[in-house]
Amino acid sequence: MRFPSAPALFAALAASTCLAAPIGTREEIVTRLRAQLPGVPVAEYALGAAAFDTDLREQVAQNAAAADPVVAEGKVLWNARFKDGRSLAGCFPNGGRRVAATYPQYDGKLKRVITLEMAINQCLRSHGEATYEPTDAATMGKVVAYMRSLSDGRKVAVRVPAAAQERFEQGRRLYFSRMGQRNYACASCHLQNAGKRYGDLPLSPPVGQATHWPVIRDGRAVTLQVRMRQCLESMGAAPFPAGSEELNHIEYFLTYLSNDLPIKSNVWRNW
Repeated sequence: MRFPSAPALFAALAASTCLAAPIGTREEIVTRLRAQLPGVPVAEYALGAAAFDTDLREQVAQNAAAADPVVAEGKVLWNARFKDGRSLAGCFPNGGRRVAATYPQYDGKLKRVITLEMAINQCLRSHGEATYEPTDAATMGKVVAYMRSLSDGRKVAVRVPAAAQERFEQGRRLYFSRMGQRNYACASCHLQNAGKRYGDLPLSPPVGQATHWPVIRDGRAVTLQVRMRQCLESMGAAPFPAGSEELNHIEYFLTYLSNDLPIKSNVWRNW
């Protein structure tokens, strides 16, 4: 089962109501989703489209082992020794355990939002190693898959201090901004039309989306920013580069929406 084609999806969306005025707090968005999706517990939003389709849930459960080879290869990269004898594991507290649940983070010294991929590359750079391309599934994808697995079951806990409010607001604004040839926003699908079917697939709500990344598709780890870039292309918009301030800020906002939901990384997907 695949995500419906972009023309079919957006033709269906064109018949729906106009995008509501942007709302920003997690409480406001959860309240709206509860009204739209009665009978679906907030905890189940983390299942994405599978929250609304029992067949999809069964497929995910049946293919749970698809992540094992990717995570195992990520562990090898994670523990590989640098030229100076250190490793990625040595750059993070507790060898990286329970750390991914706190990313993205705002760095007050750099005055930037730091994603997990950026933190990994900062470690590599500081030890004189070549950095990974953010979209490379063979390196960054596998390492993120392993590092996120070290936080499985840990509740997302992204902080937005006062100094980060401007970056957070930029992410929120971009999430609600219409872009591209089809003039849709991220919120057009995932907030306004969450749970509705287009083609064979229900649209996932924004709350919970950041809990299960990366997803494993065709044996490859697909990170959240890679998927966001794919969505932008479907909207007819030129996607922001992976690791750009724009995508970092959207990820910051989107992950904040999943606060208090447990991470279940490396979920199999075939759509």
